[in-house]
Amino acid sequence: MSEDMAINHARMEMQQELRRINREVIHDMVPELGIKKLSPLFHLVAKARGLYIKKLIEISEQSTNLPTDAQVKELSLLRRSYEELLSGGHMIETAIERGYIDVEGK
Repeated sequence: MSEDMAINHARMEMQQELRRINREVIHDMVPELGIKKLSPLFHLVAKARGLYIKKLIEISEQSTNLPTDAQVKELSLLRRSYEELLSGGHMIETAIERGYIDVEGK
C-alpha cells in the first residue's frame, strides 16, 4: 500500500469514527427532532432578522450621516444575535443530514 493510500485509508477511518462518536453523543442529547420542535427556532431566527432590518432602516431614515457609535453597537448586537441563531439552525440541519439526530416520523 502506498503512503497516499495509507493516508487516505486513515482519513476514512477517522471520519467513520468521528461520525460514530458524533451520532452517539449528539443522539443521546437530542434523539429526535421535528417541525413542532424546530418551529420556535425558526421564529427566533425570523424575529432576529426582522429586528436587525428594522433597526437598519430606522437608522438610515434618521440621518444621511454615518451611524453613531451607539447605533453601530446596537446594529452589531442585533446582527450577531441573528447570525448566531442562524448558525445554530445550520448546525442542526447538518446534524440531521449526517444522521446525528433523527427526524420524527422517519
